[in-house]
Amino acid sequence: MEKRDYYEVLGVKKDASKDELKKAYRKLVKKYHPDVNKEADSEEKFKEVQEAYETLSDDGKRKAYDQYGHAGTAGFNPGAGNGYEYQGTPFDMGDIFSTFFGGNTEFGNGFGFDFGGRAGSPREDIGSDIRYRVRVSFDEAMRGGEYKIKIKRDERCERCDGSGSEDGKKKECPVCKGTGRERQVRNTILGQMAVMSTCSNCQGTGTIIDNPCKQCKGTGVKSLEESLTIKIPAGAYDGMVLRFRGGGNVGRNGGSVGDLYIEIEVEASSKFERRGNDIYSQESIPVYTAVLGDTISVRTILEDVKLKIPKGTQSGTIFKLKGKGCPIFNEKGERGDQYVRINVEIPGRLTRKEKELWEKLLNLGK
Repeated sequence: MEKRDYYEVLGVKKDASKDELKKAYRKLVKKYHPDVNKEADSEEKFKEVQEAYETLSDDGKRKAYDQYGHAGTAGFNPGAGNGYEYQGTPFDMGDIFSTFFGGNTEFGNGFGFDFGGRAGSPREDIGSDIRYRVRVSFDEAMRGGEYKIKIKRDERCERCDGSGSEDGKKKECPVCKGTGRERQVRNTILGQMAVMSTCSNCQGTGTIIDNPCKQCKGTGVKSLEESLTIKIPAGAYDGMVLRFRGGGNVGRNGGSVGDLYIEIEVEASSKFERRGNDIYSQESIPVYTAVLGDTISVRTILEDVKLKIPKGTQSGTIFKLKGKGCPIFNEKGERGDQYVRINVEIPGRLTRKEKELWEKLLNLGK
């Protein structure tokens, strides 16, 4: 399928500033994130937006793209050298999660209705999500594996089984009569208006406790620190977010449990540059190898392989190592490719004998 114009993908003009690019990117990432958008093509659009922003947010890549289109970004990143500049998903995860996974956010419409609930129903506190960041090396991200982390979270109190009551007894709230809502009269410019809001006496639960649990003080939850073993998939990219359902905080008053989100931060590599599932690297060879040809050893992300250098290879020639790139998610055993750029080393200093040999070559060419 033919790639769309990157400016069209982000919905911005060609002279858009970096702030405009970032604003458009964030908006689209929120729209197409697979955890939020369940449409069949949401993941592809999400990747398309990432690719467009990765290119246009980098001055060198953007210049190459403006001059040559998609062909201008297919090779090496101008000025990148051997560095690793893959940007992954450079957005503030807090913005995304606060938008879509707000946890305890409560909405009201002034008529005693909660969105997603029925009028006057007692509120169940939803457990909040937990977010952690794990930093791994580039090599660790390529291999994947299990990692231990320590997290702090709220767990259901064992003493009262989450009820918050020492004797397990609760009674109806006398203020809201068990509804969890109370009617309040407010003065406005239009006069007095009656609105329904969360009961201030029972905090929306509809019940109160006379004998609070001695361990949790009536909250029904306790804080703990525990070690977890998480599995990071091979080929993890910088900014990847792993979701573990039910790994967050337990809700109060018997509420449901939130989720645990682990954001992967991948360290830069001094050897490789990653673009999507493909890997780019450079190898330097002596001039005689370029002229006469030979076989050299090339490092890939998992192993060293042999690469045949044909006679007369020019500096800047790029060789493709098929299937030696990053592991492709959800495609068992499939990997991207590795592209190796050859740099021919020109000797800066010559011995007397070497100089005589080069002069002979020069005379032979005349």
